[in-house]
Amino acid sequence: MYLGLDFGTSFSQPATIFLDNPKLLLEHAEYGIPSAFYYDREYEILVGQEALDAGQGNQAKNLVREVKMDIIDGKQFYLDGRNFSTKDIVKEIYKSLISKAIQVAKKEANINTNIEGVVISVPAKFGMQECYLLKEAVENCWDTKIPVMAIIKEPVAAALAYYNTGLEDDKHILVYDLGGGTCDVALVRSDSSAAEHYTVIDSDMVRIGGRLWDEKLASYITQDIEKKAGINFRDLDEETRCGYEEKIRREAIKAKHALSDPDKEKTMIRVELNGRIYTTSVTKSLFDELTISLLLQTFECLENVYSRNSNVSIDEIICVGGSSNMRQVRERLSEHFPGCEIKIFEPELAVVNGAAIYANMPRQSALIDRVSFSYGTDSFIKYTDNQIVSNIIKQGDEFPITREKHYSPRHDNQETVCFNIYESEIVEEEYPFSEPNKRFIGNVTLKLPPHSPNTLDLTCQLKLSNNGILEVEATEPSGHRIEATFDIKSL
Repeated sequence: MYLGLDFGTSFSQPATIFLDNPKLLLEHAEYGIPSAFYYDREYEILVGQEALDAGQGNQAKNLVREVKMDIIDGKQFYLDGRNFSTKDIVKEIYKSLISKAIQVAKKEANINTNIEGVVISVPAKFGMQECYLLKEAVENCWDTKIPVMAIIKEPVAAALAYYNTGLEDDKHILVYDLGGGTCDVALVRSDSSAAEHYTVIDSDMVRIGGRLWDEKLASYITQDIEKKAGINFRDLDEETRCGYEEKIRREAIKAKHALSDPDKEKTMIRVELNGRIYTTSVTKSLFDELTISLLLQTFECLENVYSRNSNVSIDEIICVGGSSNMRQVRERLSEHFPGCEIKIFEPELAVVNGAAIYANMPRQSALIDRVSFSYGTDSFIKYTDNQIVSNIIKQGDEFPITREKHYSPRHDNQETVCFNIYESEIVEEEYPFSEPNKRFIGNVTLKLPPHSPNTLDLTCQLKLSNNGILEVEATEPSGHRIEATFDIKSL
């Protein structure tokens, strides 16, 4: 069984291909497992709906939601006397997905429950450290190591799912993927006559998603209740405050979903505090007013990709991601792009279905994507102490890709050559080391042959394959491969 895994900000899903079509490997009443984690010393670890059920009232302090957006910060969580890293929590959520997938697959006579490989979906501009953390979490979440075949960008996966309904030649779609934590955009071309059926022309991302809509609405409800109750939540003890905030957040999410109903113009929110019910009325127009700035920021991301590719005739804008269900999305998109056909396509399923399709492709090379960041190494300008970063792989390059750079030891008899790798959105060949808009992602060590002179010409290759992880190989002048170790900095 080959799986597609979508680790979402709000919900996560596993899927495979069954009878030539994507199949969600969850029970019939489920469309996703809540990406929620709970721990206390009595129940220990709970994931999904069980975590949400346990993390209410004074136990809300032991509940972690939306950990996907904390990956880049390497955040630590202290829950009931025990520390958890983001990787610990992500691993438990993936473990729950794998367990559920196997459990459901066992009920189908024609699905092999042995996991032969998985494809994981990630936001369009997750960096190398974030991708590496997710890959490691999947590989080590089960009793046996799970092979990660590839990493695919979420809007690109959605494009594969859409094209799977009918592959057309020379068709361009612009995917607008508004999820729980990010808005991802991709321009993808299909051509059934080419070896590469799918080509990603451009992609982008902004870290704005449905959770920020929830926060805007929750803030409004909180202010209304504080005024009516004559209290300030900041004056409460942590346990009580966390419990109240969790109640309000759940009601805000319910209200957002209610106002996505095309027949619903108003909803009533009820929150119980200390035995008393407080009500807040929210209209569709008020909800839109509170959140319009968020929506317009996602449109800016969409418009950037649209305008960068003005020479391309875009056939359709495809809206996916659970937050695309909000009515304001389609209403405003129609105003912003009057010349484009806009479709809402399987908002909750497109990404995981596309990941499953990709996992089950006879060859992953049928998809050509583009590198989201540049990857360069630090070095010194010869005969000076001026340090620079030289880009080897550049943002926008097609991948899979292999590029090389030559290095020399600085001294005779040097045992190793060490350098650092930086990730950036800088596309120049070289830039000053003092440039602040770069991220250190890891270091490479090349072990040299004994008695190497400082004239030795080392060839170091940086490779970005379909698995989405940077790899390093090196050779010396005689053509022998030498030991190259690449350690990615842990988040």
